Amino acid sequence: MASATLVRVRWLLAASLCVPASASADEPKPLVAETVGDRVKYETPRATVFFDVGAFPQPQMERFVRLLEHGIADIEGYLQPTEAGAPDVPRITYRIAADIPISRTLRRTVELPAERVKIDRAPYLHETTHVLMPVRSRSLWLSEGFASFVQSHVAEHVGGYDGYVFSMGGNANVDRLARRYLAREQGRNVLPYVGGPGSPPELWDERYQVAAPFYVLSHSFVKFLVERAGLPAVKELVRAPDVGEALERASKRSLEQWKADWLASLGA
Repeated sequence: MASATLVRVRWLLAASLCVPASASADEPKPLVAETVGDRVKYETPRATVFFDVGAFPQPQMERFVRLLEHGIADIEGYLQPTEAGAPDVPRITYRIAADIPISRTLRRTVELPAERVKIDRAPYLHETTHVLMPVRSRSLWLSEGFASFVQSHVAEHVGGYDGYVFSMGGNANVDRLARRYLAREQGRNVLPYVGGPGSPPELWDERYQVAAPFYVLSHSFVKFLVERAGLPAVKELVRAPDVGEALERASKRSLEQWKADWLASLGA
């Protein structure tokens, strides 16, 4: 009788989930690979993914494709970048190849270095955030800081992994890194561009002397804004053509005042 009762309970649970009693509700749908020229192509509801032929074993490709699909859904769930009932947006295209030197985003296409994908260090959540919620202004600090914050938040609280390009340790550690950079010349050199216009000279050439402190400080400042002003207010900054005006309208405080409070919170 106990065995019959157990079977009955399993059948009822499966019926309530609209899946066969022998199937798992969490069982992933099979992925289908297509060879297109010298690339292997996968498609999911949210992503189209290309790998170089022969660069990855099939299980590793499929694992990363599922990470991308879940990552898009997780960021959408956190940010809710589109209005309810909005028409379906096209898939995001990802290209993973050995000839890509650094991760980058152009409109709805993300390019990731194959070596970073192989070792689970690709900033796929960061770049996906750029696609789903692009910054309207020319505030590079906000664009990169916001994408870094979202990447770390999703990896820490929802799923996937943090690419850790510059902010090693994610949101939990970024303020400590910011303090270290502010105690050094390279951090002080880029500080005027955090919360300010433009980008530091040689940002793309000097990755560790210029880009690293700029990304870390921008990440720390955006984290401070999210914690003190709230995520909805920061999302408004992302959508605004004038960041300073939008922040003052939302909080009744200027961008300069927020920056001063952030630096004070770091003991700088």
